[in-house]
Amino acid sequence: MVTPHPPSLDKALSEMNRWSTTYYPPITQMPAGLQEAKLSFYLLFRGIDEIEDHPRIPAPVKDQLLTGVACALQTRNIGGRLDAVFAPHRDALPEVSLRLADWCALAPPFIAPRVVDAAIAMSDRMAVWSRGNWRIRDVDDFDHYAFSVAGVVATLLCDMWAWHDGTQVDRTAMMSYARGCQAANILADLAVDRPRGVDFLPDGWSITDLRTYTLAELELADVMIAALPDPSPAHTWCSRAMEVAWAQVHKAGPAPTAEGAQS
Repeated sequence: MVTPHPPSLDKALSEMNRWSTTYYPPITQMPAGLQEAKLSFYLLFRGIDEIEDHPRIPAPVKDQLLTGVACALQTRNIGGRLDAVFAPHRDALPEVSLRLADWCALAPPFIAPRVVDAAIAMSDRMAVWSRGNWRIRDVDDFDHYAFSVAGVVATLLCDMWAWHDGTQVDRTAMMSYARGCQAANILADLAVDRPRGVDFLPDGWSITDLRTYTLAELELADVMIAALPDPSPAHTWCSRAMEVAWAQVHKAGPAPTAEGAQS
């Protein structure tokens, strides 16, 4: 495996609890095996996201780091390659990013390559967005960004549930889940992002346009979740994410009227 001594489950859970009060409870409810797999994916993706979203690292350096991570994860010397990639910036990066090799080692052997493959895809795609300075021109770019961030997670989750207990999920509907959750997150973060010069809305879009997009995707995702076995790990995980997404939408303001959506 990547490291001879993967971190203990307790230490990995403690690290996750530092980063997410939202997903920590559903992670602790996951059965053995699936819990380690989801911890691996969450901490890997969080570590990559902390590079992509770092406030003091310039975009060209983020591109180099993220590309380096993607390349390192494709080798048998993940730890050594990552140490070399991170060496010039070790003081700037959080522990969750510096320990990517440890998070790779958490997942059970059968599903671990799929988790790492998703992390490679995420890192490569974030490098592309860093290269383009996160410029979103139209709804196609918005869909592209949502898939880069959340779609890769959704497809990985489908594979995890199928591996663990045979649960089959409508993967097309899972894209609505991914787009809806990501759009709700962008909606919730507008007040923080815009003052620092970050704007993920397509050119010409208003907040009403973003809400309309988000509501349409979340409504499709709700139908998918209603079809999942209950109880099941898939239902537990998706239900929690949708609770958060709907809360973000409602906090952002009332739903647009039909007349307002057309104006």
